[in-house]
Amino acid sequence: MSETTAVTSLSELAERLFAKPSALQTISAESASGYVNAAVSGVGEGLVGQLLAAEHCTSANDQKVFNDHVSTGALLHLLAFVGRQDATEWLLKNGAYVHTRNHGGSTPLHVAALRHHSEIINLLRYYHADVYIQNKDGKTPLDFGQEEDDVKEALLSNRFSSETIEDEFLQDRLPTLVEKVLSPKDQEERLQGLMCLRAEIRMATSSMTSVPKPLKQLKDNLPSLVECYEQLPSSPPELRPLLADTLSVLAMVQDEGDQRTTLKFRLLGSQEQISSYGHPYIRRLCTQIPEEYNSNSGSATELLPLVRDIAVYCLQHSAEAEACDLLMEIEKMDMIVELVSEDIHDRVCLYLISCVKYVPEPEDSILLHTALKIYRQFHQFPHALRVAMMLNDPALIKEVFLQCPDSMVRKQLAFMLGRQQMFVELEEGQCPDVEDLTDIMSNVHLNNNFLALARELDIMEPKVPEDIYKTHLEHARFSTAAAVDSARANLAASFVNGFVNCGFGEDKLLTEDGNRWIYKNKGHGMLSATGSLGLILLWDVEGGLTQIDKFLYSNEDQIKAGALLACGIVNTGVRNECDPALALLSDYVLHSSSTMRLGAVVGLGLAYAGSSREDVIEVLTPVMEDSNSSFEVVCLGALSCALVAVGTCHGDLSETFLQLILEKEAEDLSKTTSRYLALALALLYLGKQEAAMATTEALKAVPQPFSSFASTLLEICAYAGTGNVLKIQSLLHTCSEFHGSDK
Repeated sequence: MSETTAVTSLSELAERLFAKPSALQTISAESASGYVNAAVSGVGEGLVGQLLAAEHCTSANDQKVFNDHVSTGALLHLLAFVGRQDATEWLLKNGAYVHTRNHGGSTPLHVAALRHHSEIINLLRYYHADVYIQNKDGKTPLDFGQEEDDVKEALLSNRFSSETIEDEFLQDRLPTLVEKVLSPKDQEERLQGLMCLRAEIRMATSSMTSVPKPLKQLKDNLPSLVECYEQLPSSPPELRPLLADTLSVLAMVQDEGDQRTTLKFRLLGSQEQISSYGHPYIRRLCTQIPEEYNSNSGSATELLPLVRDIAVYCLQHSAEAEACDLLMEIEKMDMIVELVSEDIHDRVCLYLISCVKYVPEPEDSILLHTALKIYRQFHQFPHALRVAMMLNDPALIKEVFLQCPDSMVRKQLAFMLGRQQMFVELEEGQCPDVEDLTDIMSNVHLNNNFLALARELDIMEPKVPEDIYKTHLEHARFSTAAAVDSARANLAASFVNGFVNCGFGEDKLLTEDGNRWIYKNKGHGMLSATGSLGLILLWDVEGGLTQIDKFLYSNEDQIKAGALLACGIVNTGVRNECDPALALLSDYVLHSSSTMRLGAVVGLGLAYAGSSREDVIEVLTPVMEDSNSSFEVVCLGALSCALVAVGTCHGDLSETFLQLILEKEAEDLSKTTSRYLALALALLYLGKQEAAMATTEALKAVPQPFSSFASTLLEICAYAGTGNVLKIQSLLHTCSEFHGSDK
């Protein structure tokens, strides 16, 4: 070709290139401009750039794409840039390498996607171009084609108009590709075949709903490909990892048994994006990773990066449950705290908390601690406090409370603690509003807030038991006789009246003329009627005690005991600096009258339930040790101590209760009141789960049937509110068993 020959168009340039005999594999590995300059005599080095600048580089962006992706690429990059379908097809038919890369790692498909040439994209995909291949910046052709719908459709659409055509294509092409991979002659040829084979598998598995056709057809080639992998040379270096990736996916269609082939070759592969082969591939890895992790602790280190990649993928694709399950299986829940993002943290925490009831100890507490860390990480302090309360950890509760920087949210937390009767001791300087928070947690304003809501709802009108009984609706023939006072009916009416007017501060039986109604009862009925006044005046510490005080001067021990009980009920859940309940009731704890003792002891237990106050326990403990205390008083004294120290695993009280049970005769343990002792022991371990095991063992020394009753009650309280499915099944099994001598 003469030096004066001019090249006036890209078509003419391509024709001269095609007429020049050459090895196209070599062509594809060289730069486009360099090859053109070498192939066409008389063409200056800048001709290709000038030609393209004149015909196709009409903007700065076009020039940038050319410089970044074409100037250092192969001839296929050049043709993909200008959109010459005929020339591209001619090269591909003659064996040009469809996955040739430029200096930046981009393939011709990257360029076609950037230039929005849908026809070139379809053509390259027909010759096995990989849609998910990454350049050195980690970008795939799909990333470049996201903005244009037609380009995105060309990249992801089915290449064939019917399944028959697809089957014929795969049956024709796949054996050839496998033959290239197995051929030991030319390593470059082997690499080309492997890249194309991987592309076919990727396209088939990226949205897999059933076993893909390429996997079905390649299933029988798996043994020969595994053998080929073992014999591969070390050069080129990317060959072995790429074949390992392919074998990892092909192993999905075989029963791997204990070999875990999919995971094995994944670890030997190129460590490409975990999403390359679709969600079913990830699920297979999720089933094999825990098995490998638990069977071989030595491989834990190399598994963790893979676990992290899977967890990240699952969290980004609304599969939070699978990510959590995988990390639970390998006991790496701390990893989820680092990976979770703000927009999905609530779903992750909700799943973790819902799993608590289905996992054994101590995994349940690990899940709760993980959820707590996530909530604190994203400043969700109300949720964090709720989890801390589920853990029943006072130190953790205080830590979460003090961490909250917002004063309004902190008050919300204080209301939550007050509702659960949990009090956080605050010192001056820890918070700017210590006094307000202390009042909220102490429930000082609870009575006023309740009455304000009642007024708003217009339900302040006191009710009488008849409003509940609906006696006015009874048919005349059933109520012809005049109403007759009955001690039992009056006792029932006292309870109904107390509950229906609870907290409203007034009623029509006791607050108007209490003596008249109280004396309609007898014995313990008088105690109950007087004590129900505490329900009516509930939480009204200042005004309620004044109304109850007059009954303490009655001549009837039952009425006075009821007044003591009412004092305790009024103070339930409310903390007061003056401690009126302790000051008033402690004087009657060791009273000569057993009835008075009962009222004082039960009143103290109710007034300080859940407070864990040692001074109250010290007041109540002598009741159980006093020889003048009846068995009923001892049992109720133990129950009151347990209410004060509920859920604390109090060692001294637990030892005291066990000693009381062991010292009692079988006759005493057969009495109804002895059940209070068992309940007292159980309440000490409320929600503490495994912490009650030692006490359960100690109860085996107690005579039957009390031992079984106390052990079952202890187990019930220890797992109360946990939702533990295993314990529910165990208790249901206990319910199905026969207990007793008569069948």
